[in-house]
Amino acid sequence: MVDNIETGHEKDALLARLEDMLLKLPENRRQPILDLINKRKVELGLLKSELPIAGYRLKKHPKDTNAVPVPRQPPKRKSVPAKNKEAIRKIAKSIGKITETGGVIPRDIDIKDEPLKKDKKVLEETDSYKY
Repeated sequence: MVDNIETGHEKDALLARLEDMLLKLPENRRQPILDLINKRKVELGLLKSELPIAGYRLKKHPKDTNAVPVPRQPPKRKSVPAKNKEAIRKIAKSIGKITETGGVIPRDIDIKDEPLKKDKKVLEETDSYKY
C-alpha cells in the first residue's frame, strides 16, 4: 500500500517538474511540454482524455445498466456519376488491345540495296579467299 502512495506522489512530483519547465521555456517551445502535462493528468485521472475510445462503442439501454458493445458501421461509399462510369468503361475496353497503324509513310523506311556493315565484312572476307 505504501508503494502505491509513493508512485502516486512520484507522478505528482513529475507533474510539478513539468509545470516548472513550462514556466522557464519560451512560448514557441511550450506545446510538447503542455502535451506531456495533459498526458500525465489523464494518467492521474485529473483530466479526461480527448482521444476517441478504441474498439467498440458502448451503447446503454434504458432497461439495463450494463453496456452492450455495438460494432462500428463501415463508411458509406460515394456514388460515381454516370459520366465517369462511361468514361471508365471506355478506358477499360481499350486496355489490352493493340490498334494497327493505318498507313506506313514511305519516308520512314530506309531501303538500301547494300547489305549491313557486318554482312559486308563477312562477304569481303569470303571474297578475299577466292583469289
